[in-house]
Amino acid sequence: MSALKEAAEQDTLPGKYRLFVPANRKRRYLFRLSVRRRNGLVRDLACGAGSITNPLFREDATTPADLPGWIGSLLPRDASPDVIADSPWQIFGCRNGLRLFRETTDHHGLKSMIRGEDPPALMAVGVVQASCESVFESVMSLGSSRVEWDFCYSKGRVIEHIDGHSDIVHKQLHKYWLPWRMKPRDLLVHRYWRREDDGSYVILYKSVNHERCPPRRKFVRAWIKSGGYVISPLPPQGGFPYRCAVKHILTVDWKHFNMRWSHCRNRDITLRVLERVSALSEFYKVKPADYMPISIGQDLRRLNLTGCKFQVSQKQNISSVHLTDDEVSHSQGNNTAGQSMFRQLAEDEFFDVPEDSAWDTELEPDLDGQRKSADPEETSDEVQDGRVQRPCTAATIVKRLQGITAQKRMHQDTVEDGIELMVRAGTLPKSSCSCTTSCYESAEASVFLVRGKHYLHDRKKVVAEDPVMQFVAADWLKSNKREDHLASRPSHPIQKFLANQERNEGRVPDPFFFIVNIQVPGSTTYSLALYYMITSPLSDFPILENFVSGDDRHRNASFKLIPHIAKGPWIVKQSVGKTACLIGQALEITYHIDKTYIELDVDIGSSSVAKGVVNLVLSYLSNLVIELAFLIQANTEEELPECLLGTCRLMNLDIAKAIPALLE
Repeated sequence: MSALKEAAEQDTLPGKYRLFVPANRKRRYLFRLSVRRRNGLVRDLACGAGSITNPLFREDATTPADLPGWIGSLLPRDASPDVIADSPWQIFGCRNGLRLFRETTDHHGLKSMIRGEDPPALMAVGVVQASCESVFESVMSLGSSRVEWDFCYSKGRVIEHIDGHSDIVHKQLHKYWLPWRMKPRDLLVHRYWRREDDGSYVILYKSVNHERCPPRRKFVRAWIKSGGYVISPLPPQGGFPYRCAVKHILTVDWKHFNMRWSHCRNRDITLRVLERVSALSEFYKVKPADYMPISIGQDLRRLNLTGCKFQVSQKQNISSVHLTDDEVSHSQGNNTAGQSMFRQLAEDEFFDVPEDSAWDTELEPDLDGQRKSADPEETSDEVQDGRVQRPCTAATIVKRLQGITAQKRMHQDTVEDGIELMVRAGTLPKSSCSCTTSCYESAEASVFLVRGKHYLHDRKKVVAEDPVMQFVAADWLKSNKREDHLASRPSHPIQKFLANQERNEGRVPDPFFFIVNIQVPGSTTYSLALYYMITSPLSDFPILENFVSGDDRHRNASFKLIPHIAKGPWIVKQSVGKTACLIGQALEITYHIDKTYIELDVDIGSSSVAKGVVNLVLSYLSNLVIELAFLIQANTEEELPECLLGTCRLMNLDIAKAIPALLE
């Protein structure tokens, strides 16, 4: 005892690694019930020889200087050097060969817990020496092959096949890996999966209730708020022909009986579950390189899908994937996989946090206050020939400026009067100081990237300029059926505006409206109608004029949507993505054309993939900030550069505030 006491009083800690620390005389109370003493003490080399820390659970063990400004994100394409958006993930530890990340949200610990906000999601990232197809089948399987690597899993079954890319699954978990005296847990989740163009697989989970699977007496039903896998291909390395990165993300409420410790206990149990990625990696180390789970491996080999891209026809759904080993006999002969509707072209991407240094815009204002390109190719012939016009006198300049100002003021007054009428007629309020939820406003054009002037040669995109059309109104409607051709109804804002035009003898010159009516089917059909207006002749916008005067085939091949979830859970961002999509190639669009407007009725129900994604968005709708951009794709030199038709920013829409649609 005397030797230990003398050692404790020394300035330098004894021992080979200087890891001996005397116990404090003051009694310390643990703030966590599940203390992992078996991990021991880990030396922090950055803090000196006498510092002791555990980097797995302490966030201060790694300083911000030790980490890059961004870590990467869920999909491989976002990890390219062209990424401008900050990563939503921050690394906080490493265990068993897995990097552990925490979602960077606005969660403020205890204060957010009292408000009932969800804790940040946790993610484990590891490398598995197997093909993406094989890992995908292992993760999807509910049979005997799963128990070889999933130490949490006991048994499971499919409750309901919803469609070819989603189902309802019930899983029972073992008890022995849970903390002492905790009852075994089970899960009832809605599972959704898809295959991306780059060969990646995305699997999403969200807990649901189902009448055919009520809670069991001997189990406590945990609740997955969001979760899933992202399986991405990696290039061969070190003699391994197949490699993939597996990302496992979870936000789970394990329904612990002690609410005081539920947050800490949920975190510990979730971290334990994420270690399944490490078990999956070890599982494939003892398997052959061409190993495929027996559930549907034969079907995949017959279709020769390994290492190749799935062939998909337009508007074709994903066929059912059989998950359990007992269901092999019911396997369908033709298994195909479909693309996500929000990923049509790999290069059609935009990023939500552009930097000023990412691009240079040489723009200068002219006398009309409009931006004019400084491209030498667009300068006048007189300047290029060296002939400069004679400068005007001061009186001429003042008179010209006064005339321009008067014309602009008169034009702005008449247009603003018409827009104010449209805003009042719309059922969705515009964002203001007194209205910040369930409202709309125009999104910043600088958020989006479009094809530049020389895109066909250099494949480069540039930051978008202001839209050519003005966002004037929006409707948020509900009905028991599809609401088509809204603009033709007498009570519609467009008809009210046109009637006011006739009474005032056309105060707004040459108005033309572009209407996008997004229809979400269900027991209650919701319609989001967005109205854009221009006050110039269509001949001033040739690409728009060709779109209006062309046929449906041309419109379907050129109308493009760029979605962006500016604020919301990662599971919604992952589902929606941020890649441009030619809507007419994935969904059915009905066009209604008049001399003063064109209306596009977009039927979300025409694609089961789109319907599943939109239904997921609806479940989080009140917590989302959604930004949309509409444009017409430019495919020729004459049509470039692309320009936005209009943008939209929808803030925290409330389903309960949808207005019943008026009768036709």
